[in-house]
Amino acid sequence: MKDKNNQDIDIQLISEKDIINQLQFTEGSSLFLGKYTLKEMFLIIEKIGLVKKANKIGFTELKIDLESPDVSTQRLTIYNKYKNKNNLIVDLLVSIENFEPHQHNIDFFGPERLKYLTIEWLTLQNPKASFTPEKKKLPGQKFPGLGIKKELYILFRALGRDLKVDGIQAKPQFFHNAMMYKDYFKFTNPEKEGEFRAVYQKFIEELGFYHLSWAVYENCIKYGFLRKNYSWKCGSQLFPLRKRTIDYFNSPEYKRKADESRQKWLKVLKLKSSCLAGISV
Repeated sequence: MKDKNNQDIDIQLISEKDIINQLQFTEGSSLFLGKYTLKEMFLIIEKIGLVKKANKIGFTELKIDLESPDVSTQRLTIYNKYKNKNNLIVDLLVSIENFEPHQHNIDFFGPERLKYLTIEWLTLQNPKASFTPEKKKLPGQKFPGLGIKKELYILFRALGRDLKVDGIQAKPQFFHNAMMYKDYFKFTNPEKEGEFRAVYQKFIEELGFYHLSWAVYENCIKYGFLRKNYSWKCGSQLFPLRKRTIDYFNSPEYKRKADESRQKWLKVLKLKSSCLAGISV
């Protein structure tokens, strides 16, 4: 990854001098992702500018904690001052997983297993803020977001490359999550990618980000002759890091299938405007 001076940053070269004084550590025997101590994680998030941005928002006494809910997943949480739900600003549940290629991509990858850094759950919130007409509530949100999407992309990319995984896998629970990821991530299933892109293309200009999020959530989008409800179903969305996954998304076969799916969905999608008019967001 690169810092603000466009210089390459190597996670392994971050030194103790990068720790800022207000950071407080809770040491444990566990290593995050089997590799990083809590101090090293603080060094990383400080180096990419995430701590500085949190300080500007008003979070100046950051505390980090690490849990291992089971042998395959780890939870990293960041609090402001006190470790309780009212001061939680980052809640990240991740795992490193090996996957057999799925039916839709086995012809490309063959039987070789793929290694992903998987984002099982991610909450980014500002418990000090309130929703406003400019910062409207999205489905599933309790507080407004932190506005650190760019910094997180840098963090995940750096960790993924350091861990030598094929990609960063997200599982967007809500449609707006997929929209947030769309500039960096693509669905591993090209048919799902085409479906998502069709809904986005069809309605984003008319509705905008927030209303499209609620339109999907409240089943205001219909499809087909029978006007069935379009329901968002989570799929595997990948930020490719290694050549074989980058080549997969750039392959003519993936692009063809994704575009065919997009064109198919564009023809059948409809908006029930009266449904959307009844939503207070």
